[in-house]
This record gives sequence, structure tokens and C-alpha cells, in this order.
Amino acid sequence: MKKLSLIITAIVFFSTAQAQTVKIDSNYANWYYQQRMEYFAKTPIPKNAIIFLGNSITERGEWQELLAGSKYPVVNRGIGGDNSFGILARIDEIVAAKPKAVYLMDGINDQFRKLPHEVTVYNYKRIIRKIKQQSPKTKIYLESCLPINESMTKEAYTKDRNVLVPALNQKIKALAEVEGVIYIDICPLFQDDKGVLKPEFTIDGVHLKAAAYIDWVKFLKDKTEM
Repeated sequence: MKKLSLIITAIVFFSTAQAQTVKIDSNYANWYYQQRMEYFAKTPIPKNAIIFLGNSITERGEWQELLAGSKYPVVNRGIGGDNSFGILARIDEIVAAKPKAVYLMDGINDQFRKLPHEVTVYNYKRIIRKIKQQSPKTKIYLESCLPINESMTKEAYTKDRNVLVPALNQKIKALAEVEGVIYIDICPLFQDDKGVLKPEFTIDGVHLKAAAYIDWVKFLKDKTEM
């Protein structure tokens, strides 16, 4: 497996007249990522599958069970703790299977690492273009990054992160328009009028309760072919 450098240098433009060089933590290949990749290697993706791709929020979804009536195979390719660098690094397995559709939902771990939105969006663009180039018939759906509820979280890295989610989602939506793929805003399902993840949907302020995925799948069924 190719590993990205732990630290890369990126240029982030804050204005047309000023640029700042910042160091980006692109680390993703921890022990959990590695063991999930070993699992994926032994459970190949069937052709024409519907793939859910993302981090722990995706991994915890019982997609196969909730979509048991689908005429297409359903595959979970979520990895807890993953970020946009890790997803980009493992996209080759996805495109090689020529899936029917890919539902990509990521972003919050990038926020926890304080990655500039431009870095996340650039990784998204590379993921989208690789799918287009190598599996052009695959439908690509970009789902919004979910908000969190900081009043329920304990980890310091989650603090002051939720305020960044709306801006990231606007950039993801804009990218979807430019790339001609579908953007699906799932935030209204789970957030309050202040853009905070509702307590009744979460166990820890970040992850969803199991029953919340029922609403999520119903929402997707109403909007896409599954």
C-alpha cells in the first residue's frame, strides 16, 4: 500500500494578495486502517455494487441490512478515523470493481485535524476524477459532512469544529456542481436550527445512533436509485 507522507506542505490562499504556507497532517495508515484494509482484501467488491465510502459514521451503518431489498449488492467501505487522504489512498479498490454507485460522506475527521477546506476539497476532486476516469458509468453521490454536538463530546480536538462544517459543505456542494455529480444534503435530517447534531440522534456528539440510519436510508431512497 502506498503511504502518503505524514506531513505535506500545502499553500492555502486566504486572499488574492496573501498566501501562507502551512503544514498538513496527512497521516491515515494507523493500525485500525491497516486491519480494515486487510479485511477488505479478503472481501472483494462484487460488480455493480452500491458502495458506502467514508469514515466511522459510514462504517457503523448496517447498509446491507437496511438495503436488503436492493437489486444491487451493497458494500460498506467505511473506516473509523479515516480522512480524505486515507480515502484517496484506497480508492483504487473501489474503482476496480466498477460499482453502480458510490456514496461518499467524509470531512469531519479533516476538521478534527484542522485541515484547510481547500485541502479536503482538493482530495475530493481527485477521488471524483479517478472514479470518472476508471469507472465512468459509476454514479457519484457526495453527501454532506454531518455536524457534531460539542456539548456532548469530550475530546479536545472536537471543540470549535462544528462551526466549520457549513462552510465545508458549501464547498463540497460547489465542487459537485463543477464536477457534474450529485450533492445530497443530509444535515437537515439530524441537525437543529442552529446547525448542531440533535442529542436524540447521537451517542457521543459525533456518531449516530443505530436507528438514525433508518431515516438516512429512507431519505436516500427518496432521492436516488438504490
